[in-house]
Amino acid sequence: MKNKDYSTKAMVEASLMAVIISVMMIIIGYLPFLALIGTLILPIPVAILYIRHNSKITITAISLSIILASLVYNPIIAIGSAITCSTVGIALGYCVKKNKSPSTTLLFLAIGSAISNTLTLAFSLLFIEKIGFMNFITNKLDFMKASMTASFTQLKAIYMQAGITPKQLKILDDNLEIIKKMDVMLVLIVIPASIFIFSFISAYLNYIVSRAILNKLNYKMQEVLPFSRVYVSNIVGAVLIGIVCIGIILSAKKITGGNYILNASQLLTQYIFIINGLAATTYFLRVKRKLSKPIVLLFIALTTLSSLGKIYFSIGLMEMAFDFRRLDPYRIKRK
Repeated sequence: MKNKDYSTKAMVEASLMAVIISVMMIIIGYLPFLALIGTLILPIPVAILYIRHNSKITITAISLSIILASLVYNPIIAIGSAITCSTVGIALGYCVKKNKSPSTTLLFLAIGSAISNTLTLAFSLLFIEKIGFMNFITNKLDFMKASMTASFTQLKAIYMQAGITPKQLKILDDNLEIIKKMDVMLVLIVIPASIFIFSFISAYLNYIVSRAILNKLNYKMQEVLPFSRVYVSNIVGAVLIGIVCIGIILSAKKITGGNYILNASQLLTQYIFIINGLAATTYFLRVKRKLSKPIVLLFIALTTLSSLGKIYFSIGLMEMAFDFRRLDPYRIKRK
């Protein structure tokens, strides 16, 4: 009897959550500028269902929400929204239910965000754009080049009317040449690093928003991991460096795809170590030197945008190797 009552209660809650999720999907569909807010809010009902029940109830509610949203709005948009809320929401619910640490939760959220973005893009290309991936990139790149060229031309004309000489406008011409030289391969190389950066930021925002809401509902989450405690473990560093080495070998042997693996892995590794370097620097300035947040933020911003920004890669690499902050549980033990 208890199992029957529990099952009935679970289905009622799943139905209510499905209605809430479907309403949010419809609102986002009609008001696209709320997409970012939807990305942060939609996973929370899914996470609550996963925490209170299990994956079967959660998936049932998501499926029901797709059906309800499809009856009122575009089913393709409904499925696309469901992809985002399901992957991130289940990852969040699992971490809260298992009382995972903030660092583990952020990692799971970042992986969920990366998976959802990849699946959403693939779904969009297949059913909305109805175009191949390479053609999609080519069209978008051509459009961007045309738009940027027109903008630079207009800006240059305005500056010249203001009395600025062509010699002084050389920087605009140089930037325009760089834009014209962009090709599909360059975009493909940037994609892995872009997915990582976006997923990292998305995970942080999802954690902050979810914690604020779930704590009010008595689902306790630990405070978000401070940026100064973000680190790259020896294992992750070794994997990244290993992939780069594989790329070097494949590229040297002229194997198809070798150059792409090398360039993409180099860029991804560079960004990851730069973030590690920024976190280590923030730790040193905030924890060791006791500087205020505004001063540290200003220092980080100015140095990152200047030629000194390159040093953060070296700091991140050294921090990964020697773990000066003592954050990596897999660090090399030293006597």
